Amino acid sequence: MKIILIDDEPLILEELSYLCEKHKDIEICGKFVNPKQALQYVAGHPVDFAFCDIRMPGITGLELLDQMHKEKPDLQAAFVTAYDQYAFDAYQLDACDYLLKPFGQEEVDRALDKARRLVRTEQKDEMQLEIHTFGRFDLFLNGHAIDFSSRKAQELLALLVARRGGIVEMEFAVDLLWEEEPFSEQVKGRFRKAVMNLKNTLRDHGLLWMLHSERGRMYLETKGVSCDYYELMEGQIHAAEKFSDEFMAQYSWSEAFLPVLERQAGIVMSNYSN
Repeated sequence: MKIILIDDEPLILEELSYLCEKHKDIEICGKFVNPKQALQYVAGHPVDFAFCDIRMPGITGLELLDQMHKEKPDLQAAFVTAYDQYAFDAYQLDACDYLLKPFGQEEVDRALDKARRLVRTEQKDEMQLEIHTFGRFDLFLNGHAIDFSSRKAQELLALLVARRGGIVEMEFAVDLLWEEEPFSEQVKGRFRKAVMNLKNTLRDHGLLWMLHSERGRMYLETKGVSCDYYELMEGQIHAAEKFSDEFMAQYSWSEAFLPVLERQAGIVMSNYSN
């Protein structure tokens, strides 16, 4: 995602830049203390998102975003300010977030995650995401398998895929992923580490928009995702023909899903043969 930073305080620009650079899928295209230069840049270059100060000499951030939207109607933005009285006006301009100074990594991450979700529709034509569940579980982006540094993070994603957008709570996930260990603070710590590793992997590939996570509850956004399992459950014949009685074979808990898949495949094949 291509972003720009706009603030008349150089120290704020550097702080924003430092916090944004932790996201490998983010490209900082420009840092501007002069709002007019930012507007000129937006007019001539591809930009997906802007962090923008509100109080600046000569023009407010609200006015600047209004002008930038005339050049790029789909531009997403988050305002950065020490004053909270502008929040209503900011959201009237469809700003996706509002950061109060002093801000930190959590606030910047939240704003970027919101922006990713808003721009993902425009990027879907360029991004080919496929989830393979028949046989072994794998995630492919533009034809290349994504390498997970953490096996538990990959297994957690597999469980979320298997739930087809349903909510997965920490206790449920722990029971399956650490089935031979009692529920304890140590195991909860491993779960949180797996969630962090999963978020990092998805973020590195521009896929964090898929994952919704809050307070030990999480689910996967499935709309627009290509997955053989989902296609079978939707009754698509080509998915039924591909199914070979194996589902996420590397995970023992996946066996519980097999009866439903086998029954669905039989129904689909029968419907198309009649």
